[in-house]
Amino acid sequence: MLFGIFVLIAINVSNMLEDSERWVIELEPDLDLSDTSLESQIKNEDLKELCLYRVQTLEDYFESLTTNFERQSKTVIDTEHRFVIYIDENSGYSEQQIQEIFTDIAEIQEDWILYDWLLR
Repeated sequence: MLFGIFVLIAINVSNMLEDSERWVIELEPDLDLSDTSLESQIKNEDLKELCLYRVQTLEDYFESLTTNFERQSKTVIDTEHRFVIYIDENSGYSEQQIQEIFTDIAEIQEDWILYDWLLR
């Protein structure tokens, strides 16, 4: 199954913006924000020089892959309160620094690079 997930992710990566890095963030459970309101809120935070391209729900991200993968992911991976954030991969920040920037946003409970998180 992990190989299948890796192949599907690799195919999807080739179709995405070449200069974006995807992070999964998990919000505090009591928050119920849409992807547009979350994007606005994050842009109002101190993101240093981090360029934010897009925010979408993790569920929408899976739906954009394939129907079969989307069905499998809903049964295996909890998508509630989780979003995918697309940022400029040429930001000059290390993964740890980006993680600290997101962690400083009070509403974000946890954050991971998408591929690291899916392969956990």
